[in-house]
Amino acid sequence: MGFMAEYQNNMDAKGRVILPVKFRDAIGSKFILTKGIDHNLTIYPVDEWKKVEEKLSKLQQGSKASRNLKRRLQGAAVEVEVDNQDRISIPQNLREYAELQKELLFVGQGEYIEIWSKAKYDEVDDYDFEDDLDNIDF
Repeated sequence: MGFMAEYQNNMDAKGRVILPVKFRDAIGSKFILTKGIDHNLTIYPVDEWKKVEEKLSKLQQGSKASRNLKRRLQGAAVEVEVDNQDRISIPQNLREYAELQKELLFVGQGEYIEIWSKAKYDEVDDYDFEDDLDNIDF
């Protein structure tokens, strides 16, 4: 079963936050943290990250959008390890990119986990997507 549910935790001034136990048990002690598409952050298990890298390697280098996507995902990717207090440390550049403050929200997305600023997620969550449902092949 993939990652699901939402969990809120507070980040300290040094950029450390406790990884929710349900996610920690499923992902293990090492994983990849990178920029997300929606100015959030994304956590990938190592095996899932390898799949992302494989897809990125097949993108056309002549495409500006492809190069920018690779820069955003691979260029910002870091290996993260859970410390002995069950925390992860989020690098400053990633905290700034995602506009992270104290309150963070961890959101399960099946194969990966998103990290959001609570305030920013509340804005996204208010989006009324019902008009767009016809455009989703579900």
